[in-house]
Amino acid sequence: MREAYRRLLVPNNVGWDPDSYERYFGTAFGATIRRREEKLVFEALGNFMGPSALILEVGSGTGNYTFPVARRCTRLVAADSSPEMLRYLKDFVVREGLSNVEFREGRLPDEIGTGPEEKFDGVLTVGTLNYVEDVGAAIRSLASVLRPDGWIVFTVPLSSIEGRIYALTELVNRRAIQLHSPEDAATLAGNAGLRVVKISSAGFSRFGLTLVVGAVASGHAS
Repeated sequence: MREAYRRLLVPNNVGWDPDSYERYFGTAFGATIRRREEKLVFEALGNFMGPSALILEVGSGTGNYTFPVARRCTRLVAADSSPEMLRYLKDFVVREGLSNVEFREGRLPDEIGTGPEEKFDGVLTVGTLNYVEDVGAAIRSLASVLRPDGWIVFTVPLSSIEGRIYALTELVNRRAIQLHSPEDAATLAGNAGLRVVKISSAGFSRFGLTLVVGAVASGHAS
């Protein structure tokens, strides 16, 4: 039964329309959620990121975080599993005149195109782990590309009322997501050799929809 159900699901790297995606975040509901999430993500980045940083962004989508982050670091590698999203982002980057963004197509946890010698100062992934079947393996994969003093900012959907509603709507779209408590998120980070600095929740209501996690590699100085 479970295998039959899984065959009904849409592969996570297809079916993403950039224009529809942006239209959703142009609604009052979507804009509110994005604005509250952005506040926490940028607060976390402000604690870690310096102007000389080399950043890996996994799940860059339409570039909501790509552009402000690229303008604040030396180089940003933008990875996404959706060819449609990458085409949209490449066109956007050209129009914006950014020269420090590199593009890669690939899926977590093993296909993000990083070699064994390539290490990053930081990793950013917002909204992407929602659709990864093995979240623990994905976070370990991301942690493996960090330098000893590196950091990661990631989000996962929260096991709250809002999170459950979100999970149901995604089932209608034939996509399955996993919900997490703050304790779950901290455990996943710890199992990847990361030390959590802060976990916050953002959403439309006080219950929250998304957990924003900021963590550092085990070799990071206190």
